[in-house]
Amino acid sequence: MTTVKPLGRNYSLRARISKIVLIFSILLVSFYTTMLAMLYEWGLSDATHGIVWQEALLFKQAYQKDHDAPLPNSQTLKGYIGEDNLPKEILQWYPHRKWHKWGADEEGLIYRFNKNPGTESHYHLLISHLPDTSERLFIFYTITVSDAVAEKVWRKFKLLAIVGGILVIAMLLVFKTTIARALRPITSLSRWIDKLDQTSPPEQLPRNIQADEIGQMADSLYNALKRIHQYNERERQFLRNASHELRTPIAIIRNALDVLEYKRKIGNDEIDSLVQRIRRAGDTMKSVTEAILWLAIENYSAPSKQATCLKTLTRDIIEENQNLNEGKQVSLNLNLDALGTQEMEAALAHIVLDNIIRNAFQHCGDGAISIQAIASNSLEIVNCNHSYSYVSPRPQDAAQALVTGSFGLGLTLVQKITEKQGWQFSFHVDDHQATARIRF
Repeated sequence: MTTVKPLGRNYSLRARISKIVLIFSILLVSFYTTMLAMLYEWGLSDATHGIVWQEALLFKQAYQKDHDAPLPNSQTLKGYIGEDNLPKEILQWYPHRKWHKWGADEEGLIYRFNKNPGTESHYHLLISHLPDTSERLFIFYTITVSDAVAEKVWRKFKLLAIVGGILVIAMLLVFKTTIARALRPITSLSRWIDKLDQTSPPEQLPRNIQADEIGQMADSLYNALKRIHQYNERERQFLRNASHELRTPIAIIRNALDVLEYKRKIGNDEIDSLVQRIRRAGDTMKSVTEAILWLAIENYSAPSKQATCLKTLTRDIIEENQNLNEGKQVSLNLNLDALGTQEMEAALAHIVLDNIIRNAFQHCGDGAISIQAIASNSLEIVNCNHSYSYVSPRPQDAAQALVTGSFGLGLTLVQKITEKQGWQFSFHVDDHQATARIRF
C-alpha cells in the first residue's frame, strides 16, 4: 500500500502557486517595460516618418503641376532632386550602397542616430521616385535634441514604466491573495478530514467552505462519509443484535445437548422433548437472524407472516427465560387468557416479546412481575421492584434513555422493530416500578 508523505513547504500547492505568480510577475513586468520602450520608439518613429512622407507627397503633387516647384527647404528639412545634388555631409551618413540596388520605383526611408557632446541627432533620409523623370527625390530631415530635453523625456518614460510596473505587481499581489484565500477552504477541509473518527459520525463542514466547486466537493464527501458511517453503524448494530439475540437459543441447544448426553450415559431414551426443544431453538435462531438482517439491511425482505398464537408464544418465552429468576425471590403473576391468534410476522413478535420479558426478569430484584393481557393483541409487563439505575421520573427522559440503550440493548431493539412495523410500544419507569406495553 502506497502512502502519501506530508507535503513539505516547497511542495505545497500554495508554494507552487506562489512561485508561478512570482515568475509570471517578473515576466509580465519585463514584457510591459520592453513593450513600453518599443511603443515609445515606434511612436517617435511614426511621428517623424509621417512628417517626411507628407512633405514628399506634397512636393510630388506640386511637381506634377510644375517641374519648377520649389523643394522643401527649412532648418530641419531639405529636399534634393538627383543623387548628384546631395551634399557630401549627407552622403557620408548614407553611402550609395544603402540604396544603389533599389529598383526604379522602389522607395524608402533610412534612419541614422548620432550622439554629440550635449546633444543627440536623429537623421532621416527619404528616397522616393519622381513622376515623369528618372531622377530620385531625396528628403533629408534632422532632429537635434539636447541632453536635458532627452533626459526629461526618458525621465517621464521611466516614471511611466515604474508606475506601470507597480500597478502590475499590485495586481499580481491581489491575484496571489485571492488564490491564497481560495485555498483556505482546501486547508480547512484537509484538517477536517484528519480529525475524522470512524467510530463517530462526521462533524459539520468548516464554516469557511462556501457554495462553490470546492463546497460541492466537500458536501459530496460529507454525504458519502455519512452514508459510510451509517452503513458501518448498521453493521455494528447487526453484530450487537445478533450476539444479543442468539445467546438464548444457543444456550438452550447446549443445555439440551448436555441433557441428551447425560441420558445416553444412564440409558434413558426419552429424548423427544429435548429434540423438539433443540429444533425449536434452531428455528428461533433462523427467524432471529432473518429479522436482524431485515433491520440492518435496506430493502431486505421482511419475515413472512403466519398465524401466530400470542398466548402460546408468550408462555414459551416465559418458560425459556425462567432461569433468569433463579436465586431470586420473584413471584410471577400471569393472566394471558385474553391473548388471541393474529396474522403477523412471528419472528419479529418473538424478538419483541422475548426482549421485553427477558429484560423484566434480568432487572428485577426480589419482588413481583405481572404479565397481563389487556386485549387480544396487547400485553402489559410490570416490574414492581426493578433494578434500573435511573432516577429521572419524566417520561421523555425514559424515552431518550430507551433510544440510547440505557435500559439494555434488548429494549432498544424492540423500539426499532415496533417503529418499523407500526406496532405500539411504550416503556415507563419511576422509583417503584417499570411498565412496558406492547400492542401488535
